[in-house]
Amino acid sequence: MARRRDSWRRFLPVAVAASGLIALGLVVAAGVVLERRHSEYGEFFPGQFPEKLTYCDGRTYLRDPAFSGERDSAIVIEGQLAGVSVGRTPGGATIVRPERVAVVAGEKMCPTVIWVDGRDGAHPVSYSLSGGP
Repeated sequence: MARRRDSWRRFLPVAVAASGLIALGLVVAAGVVLERRHSEYGEFFPGQFPEKLTYCDGRTYLRDPAFSGERDSAIVIEGQLAGVSVGRTPGGATIVRPERVAVVAGEKMCPTVIWVDGRDGAHPVSYSLSGGP
């Protein structure tokens, strides 16, 4: 019985140290993931309309807070955005690029403005290209 107690007393510090290292590793991994999300979207937990999006060969697009698709009827035709659906945001909204407005960036045509159409389809949000080609 004494031998069993001695082995347990030797094992306990090792188990506590290993648990601490595992917990530290998980905290560091979570920090790396959150920092990557923040650098990519401008927010730690991005929703339908994050602050920034990466599109078109890694170019950064920033959200325009003053834009409303309801006011600009030229891009909204019968409740639908006039453009091509090119992807989704982390929150599930559809990314739409215009059909004709583009700037040449290398060999790829990158639009200067993209829109994100929410799941309800009523309130599109505009994103502008940040930086130059």
